[in-house]
Parts: sequence; C-alpha cells; structure tokens
Amino acid sequence: MKTRTPVRQSLWIILSICSTLMPEVSRAQSEWTEDECMQYAIRHNLRIRNRQLDVKMAQADIMAAHGDFLPSIQATGTSGRQSGHSINPLTNRHTSAACRESTIGLHISLPIFEGFSRIHQLQIHRLNKRLNTLLSKAEENNLAFEVLEAFYHHCFDIKMHELAIEQRRLSECYHEQMSEYVGLGMRSLSDLQEVKARLQSDIYQETVKSNSCRLSLLTLKELMNMKSADTLSVCMTEEKTEAPICPPVVDELYATSESTLPEFHIMRTKEKASRKSLAMANGAFYPSVRMETDLNRGSYDAGYVSICVSLPLFNGLSRIRTRRKEKLRLQQIRNENEQQRLSLYKEIHDACLSLSSTYEECRLAQEQLRADSLTWRESEEKWKEGLISMFELLEKRNRYINAKAEIVRTKLQYKLNKRMIRFYQEGTFLPPTTLIK
Repeated sequence: MKTRTPVRQSLWIILSICSTLMPEVSRAQSEWTEDECMQYAIRHNLRIRNRQLDVKMAQADIMAAHGDFLPSIQATGTSGRQSGHSINPLTNRHTSAACRESTIGLHISLPIFEGFSRIHQLQIHRLNKRLNTLLSKAEENNLAFEVLEAFYHHCFDIKMHELAIEQRRLSECYHEQMSEYVGLGMRSLSDLQEVKARLQSDIYQETVKSNSCRLSLLTLKELMNMKSADTLSVCMTEEKTEAPICPPVVDELYATSESTLPEFHIMRTKEKASRKSLAMANGAFYPSVRMETDLNRGSYDAGYVSICVSLPLFNGLSRIRTRRKEKLRLQQIRNENEQQRLSLYKEIHDACLSLSSTYEECRLAQEQLRADSLTWRESEEKWKEGLISMFELLEKRNRYINAKAEIVRTKLQYKLNKRMIRFYQEGTFLPPTTLIK
C-alpha cells in the first residue's frame, strides 16, 4: 500500500495539469466566428487601450477642476535674531541688546468670481472626457469593421481555395479518362495534351489560392494583435440569404443613426466644447473678485480680511484676439460637422442601395449556378459520346466553377452590407451579448 500512494499522487498531479491545459487546447483548436474575432481584437488593441487611458486622464482633469473652487491656504513662519541698534518688539523702544523674533502666519485666498471661467473650465473637462469616451467607441467600431472585412476576405479565399481544389480534381479525373480513351484509340494525343495543360493551370491556380489564404489569415491575425505562430481557425456563421422584409429607408435610417452612431455625438460634443471655450474668452472681460485673509502671530499679532476687485481695463489686444479666434474656430467646427454629416448620409445611402443590389445579384447568381450545373452535366454526357470536344467540356466546367465562386462572393457581400445596416441602426458591429465593457 505504501508503494501505491506516490503513484496515486503523481496521477492526481498529471490530471490536474491536464485539466488546466485542456481549456486552452480546446480554445486553440476551436473555430472563431466573426463576432469572437472582433471582440478579441478590441480587447487586445493597443490604440483602444490608449483611448481608455485618455478617458482616465480626463477624469483626473475633472477632479483638478473641482479643486479650483476650493480656497488656497498657505502657512508661513519666520525666525530671526536682531542685534545692534533696533527696536524691541516687546517694549517698542530703541535698544542695543540682541533679541530674537519669531512669527507664524496663515494666508487664505478664496476666488469668488472670475468671469465664470472656473465653471466653464470644469464643463470643458467634462466634455473632453465624454469626447475621449466617444472617440474610444469610434475606434472600436473602426477596428471591428477592419476585422470584419479581413474575416470575410479570408473566408472568401478559403472558399476559392476549395473551388480550386475541386477544379483540379475534376481535371485529374478528365486526364485519367482521356488517357484511357487515348489508349483505346478513341481520342487523339492532342486532346490529351490539352487536358494536361489545363491540369497544370489548375494546379497553379490552387497554389495561388493557397498563398492568398495564408496572406489573408496573416492580415486577420495582425488586426487581432495575434502572433504569426498562433493558431487561428475561422468559421463563418451560417445565415439564409433572404430579402429584407422592410427595405431600409435612407432618411429613417439616417435619423436613427444620429442617436446611435458615436460620430454624431462626437460632432455635437466638439461644438459644445468650442462654445465653452468662446464663453471663457468672453469671461476675460469681466472683473474678478477675490477674498484674501492673513493671520500673523508673533511679536505683533495681526490679522485682516480683504476683498480684492480687479477690473481689466486694457491689456493690449490679446483678449480681443482670443475671442476672435474662438469665434472662427467655432465656425470651422460647424463647417466640418456639416461636411461629415453629408458624408455619413452618402455612406448610409450607399449601404441601403448595396443591400438591395447584392441580394438581387445573389438571387441571379443562384439561378446562373443551376443553369451552369445542368449544362455542365449534359456536356459531360455529350463528351463521353464524342459529340463535343474536350475544350468545350472544360469551358462548361469553368463556367460552373465561376458560378459557384460568384455565389460565394455575393453571399459574403450581402452579409457585410447587412452588418453595415445593423451598425447604422445600433451604433456597433458587435451583438448586445458580446459588447465590450
């Protein structure tokens, strides 16, 4: 029994290690959907992390702006020794004896009114925090769209590689059949050479598509901030390509996006911040009121409270220049916002048109595939009977493969356009269950 105990302990250790490693192994071997890829990319993107740090720094500015409403308190203390002909601070008479003098003072300064500058400064810092938060959200959306495009591009390359393999295998079957027919004297050697040439071309295309898959996968990994040695296998969610029940209306979709897209909130926040900056520039023309309090204790105990009023009468043209520049900057921001609204309206209009057109293209591509598939099968039977040449058969085969490739392209384009419409409606590419907090 004593010899079995260490064996049991070692088995338990091995099982515990395997239990901890199994989730990572299963995760590495599982296939990633587009939503998982976008979520992973957002969590590990350094630019988004910097945006989040900007939000924290803006919060620190808000705390500092709150502190400007508090009084400033300074404590002072002096100690010295007087010698020679001086005045005795105790008797207030001239003396020649050396004496020591010490004083302690407290100075309190409280700003009462400064042209609402502190209030405007606090509001500007709050707007900056909101602006950084919105910029972080916009950065997440831009990254999610790049990952989504790269994901669909990689899926397209995978399907093209599979079609290239299918085309190469068909050429191999034709080559074997043609070799048998040549051996039986039913076909000429020129037909066999033509099949060999087509087979080599298909092998070349398969190599090209394989390289494209690796390159698109590398691009996707870079966007997700993954190392090239990391394992990544993608799996696209299957959705039926159905016509939209209610095609989106451009004006209604644009009105919805005004409340969902962070770009619109960014435009409004920038304009508000510019208005606050202009209000601060106007506040420089107001007088400032400050309360000063001094308390001194030592040889002479003294204290006073004063109200200081400062009225700026003339300080060159700096205040006028600042106010003028803030007015012009506000007009610039309004012009930029109007131009961005026009651009977003055009993007939404293009997305609505693309959704309808890609669905129609997908429907026509499916009809074309059915027709090309039937034509190709009939051509195979005719070729076996010697009614058509190998060149005609290969042309029918190529048309069938191209039709399948067009099906893949139109379906992916339709899915991308559908995600774009949902993005304008919800303001994010991620579903509500996987939103990044």
